[in-house]
Amino acid sequence: MPPTGTWRWSLSDFGLTASMWLIMMLAMMLPVVTPMVLLIARIGRGRPQEARIHLPAFILGYILLWMAFGIVATLLQWQFHGLNWLTPMMDSRSPKVSAAVLLVSGLYQFTPWKMACLSHCRTPMGFLLSHGRPGWRGGLRLGLHHGLFCVGCCWGEMVVMFAVGVMNVLWMGLITLAILAERYLPGAQESVRKLIGYGLIAWGCVLGL
Repeated sequence: MPPTGTWRWSLSDFGLTASMWLIMMLAMMLPVVTPMVLLIARIGRGRPQEARIHLPAFILGYILLWMAFGIVATLLQWQFHGLNWLTPMMDSRSPKVSAAVLLVSGLYQFTPWKMACLSHCRTPMGFLLSHGRPGWRGGLRLGLHHGLFCVGCCWGEMVVMFAVGVMNVLWMGLITLAILAERYLPGAQESVRKLIGYGLIAWGCVLGL
């Protein structure tokens, strides 16, 4: 278990917590990135030798971006523990802090950055045509670019975990479904994005009262 607020973090504690975040992020994002992975694999069927290096390089680049996010989340969790804002079970101690997290996440749903990243992530074929390059360098670059837009699109929903419990498996599943819906639900993507934003803002306001 990652350290509690009364313990001094060691390097091994930091590594354990960062690993936990990476595993959690990859588990949540696996269904989200699957359409892109399947598209690359399908295109690579006609060039099996190229596909053997391109797809693994893409996956590596994608994981590297989420690894970077996991390190940032670990640093944030470290600060929250130091301020005694998290319980030993990694639930929030402070309704005010939870409210702030929810408000930031909800407001981000309406920013130009969110909408720009989301537009890239909604069209795997368009993204591949715009950013795809041959070879392992091309695959790595594609994975890094897609990972960057994916983090830009999803970080707001991910930090909700600090408000609902970092290890809350139910909320991990619900957040994954929300991310899938705002990307891929036919005819309702924008409505889902706005609904998520308004819901988080309303929840944050209620908690903050």
